[in-house]
Amino acid sequence: MKKKFYINANIERLFSFALTLVLILVLNIILANTLLKKIQKASEEAFVQHCINITEDYSDALQERLENLKTEVDLFYAKIAYKSLSDESIRNLLVQGKHIVSPPFNNLIYANKAGISWNIHDEEISINDREYFHQIIEGKISFYVSDILESKDNGQPILIFARPVFNDSNEISGLLGAVCPIDATGVFLSEIKIATNEKISIRDSNGKFIRHYNPAWTNWTYHAGLEIPTDFHLAREIGKTMQTFDVEGNPVYVFYRVLDNAPWTVGLTVTQEEFDLIEKTQSDYHYLVIEIIVIALSLIFLTELWVHSILERHQILSTHIDAITHLWVRSYFEKETNKILKRYPQSKFIMIETDIRGFKFINQNLGELKANQILLLFSKILYETTKGFDGFLSRGYADHFYIFIKINSVHKSMHVFKESIKRLDEELKQQDLSISPKFGLAFYIPKKMDSSITAQTLISRAHFAKDTIKENALQTFAIYDARLLKRSNEDNFIETQMENALENREFFVMYQPKVDLNTDKVVGAEALVRWQSPELGFMPPNSFIPLFERNNFVIKLDFYVYEEVFKFLRKSIDKGEPTVPVSVNMSRNHDKPDRFVHDFTTLLKKYEIPPSLVEVELLERSSMDKNVLREVTIMLQKEGFKVAMDDFGSGESSLNMLSTIPVNVLKFDRSFLFASDAKEGKLDATSENFIETLIDLGKNLKKETIFEGVETEEQRDFLRKIKCDQVQGYFYSKPLREEEFMEFLKKHR
Repeated sequence: MKKKFYINANIERLFSFALTLVLILVLNIILANTLLKKIQKASEEAFVQHCINITEDYSDALQERLENLKTEVDLFYAKIAYKSLSDESIRNLLVQGKHIVSPPFNNLIYANKAGISWNIHDEEISINDREYFHQIIEGKISFYVSDILESKDNGQPILIFARPVFNDSNEISGLLGAVCPIDATGVFLSEIKIATNEKISIRDSNGKFIRHYNPAWTNWTYHAGLEIPTDFHLAREIGKTMQTFDVEGNPVYVFYRVLDNAPWTVGLTVTQEEFDLIEKTQSDYHYLVIEIIVIALSLIFLTELWVHSILERHQILSTHIDAITHLWVRSYFEKETNKILKRYPQSKFIMIETDIRGFKFINQNLGELKANQILLLFSKILYETTKGFDGFLSRGYADHFYIFIKINSVHKSMHVFKESIKRLDEELKQQDLSISPKFGLAFYIPKKMDSSITAQTLISRAHFAKDTIKENALQTFAIYDARLLKRSNEDNFIETQMENALENREFFVMYQPKVDLNTDKVVGAEALVRWQSPELGFMPPNSFIPLFERNNFVIKLDFYVYEEVFKFLRKSIDKGEPTVPVSVNMSRNHDKPDRFVHDFTTLLKKYEIPPSLVEVELLERSSMDKNVLREVTIMLQKEGFKVAMDDFGSGESSLNMLSTIPVNVLKFDRSFLFASDAKEGKLDATSENFIETLIDLGKNLKKETIFEGVETEEQRDFLRKIKCDQVQGYFYSKPLREEEFMEFLKKHR
């Protein structure tokens, strides 16, 4: 019988490492040339992509700055828009508005449809021969940024920023323009901090340089033979890269991008020598790389086991590490946290979840690359802020970060946390990061026989606490406590009951009268939903609507309310009782206009209700697509419905809405009536002037106006004096049940 040989495990591992090492070394020597060529190509591609990114970043920043300049023009535009002012009136306003003009602008002009213009110096000039004048007057463009033009005042090179002016009939009556001397462009271009050391130039559509890295070429026209090279491996990037010659005749590559909001082209100039240097550098290191590979692989395989344990202890092991921030991933964080909870069950801990407000929009507007850079910087600041504590730091999905720290006292830890937030804010400002994080906190306080708390439980609680401050921009953090636990349980209970509640008709509609201020008669009503729960009692909408919006149940509830209103109107019509238009709310969750209007009109036709008896109230929100609101408004109006914009001017709705969403009614939020410092429901002068401006705006745009929340006679009388059309509020009536509303309507017909 032959003896069996047993190999020691360490010898087996060493033999395996050595054999693997030899095979890899042989393969590396055979493939070295191919690999290095690929590295060289990748280096060139990375350099080209870097140049493209710089060009695009500068272009995006320039476009954003141009939008800011448009806003500056609109400061004066607001004084003359949607009004039938005479040329003489606008001319006087220009002269009186000299103080509005600030760098980079040095002049402001208004031109009528005949091409006669006046400026802030009361000078009259004809601009009938200007291209931008005809494009704006003919309605071809809503905002114009010009090429370099010659000033009709002094012959100096200038840029024109112009937009159409509309009268109260929404017709173009002229144009408003701001003049920027070409030598003043440095004012707004200097605010663009991207790639300040790169050779950036800006040319207009005629080839003139608005900006050049050599200032001597500003306002000069330069044309060179532009051709795409056949031997450059990125020649396919037509529209991004061109081979040409610079102003001194040297061969260069120009990375360029045409702006979306101006007839300008941004170019980044890179010399041929910079590309040649990449190839030369790679060739010089050809053989050095092979030697380094041999040495590095030998060291790596001989020390693999030791390095593995070190990396894991110090959060560097790649299988547990997030690729962007180099922090632990959530799954490994939870695993290690659970170990600590089991090891120290009588200790106290704090779990913190944090994320960045509006990170989704940062990602959309700045791009994934910039968003990842922000995440990396934010993670470094979090690490520096927490590295002195005994705990873990991890990154979860997107912009979510988790911190787990051992503490001695809840009170002391809160003091330390608040101080840490201050340091974090200061560091964010120093890093020029205009982001606002929010935090959710959950504490682990040991209790006897309480072994059910896990890392996942603490994260869930911290997340729930953080979610409670989503809509509050002034609140930085929230703590999970008994109150939030009760709220969480209530929300969970409500979600289990909502379907049955709808089926059992626990939801009911109340009607708040709308009163015409000229006649003091009821001319309409708003339908408001309430919930009478057998378990929870009477519930106002703010206790369940936000939850229904989050879980999308509000869509079902909306159509339940619509049908209840239509039944009420049908019953009133059949009985020959008086009827008035009833407004119903469309929640933000209805994001498919075609489907909503189809289902809404189908339900209306089922009860044979005339569209004139129904008004739909919309609420413009930053989270809702303006195109959806515009589309649904137009479709509803075609079906014969009036459309109102609810809470106009409250921050939810904006002046920008007026030019995009053609509603019939502006409904003003009650907060304007209670913003006054005066007592007993009276309004101070500032509040009165502001409210009167809002009503005048509605009248100029031929919109019906209605104010919510009228509670005092003083408020009613003031709104009547400034000719507001309608009001609703407790001064006249609280929301009423069907029978109560019918009695009120009969008394105030």
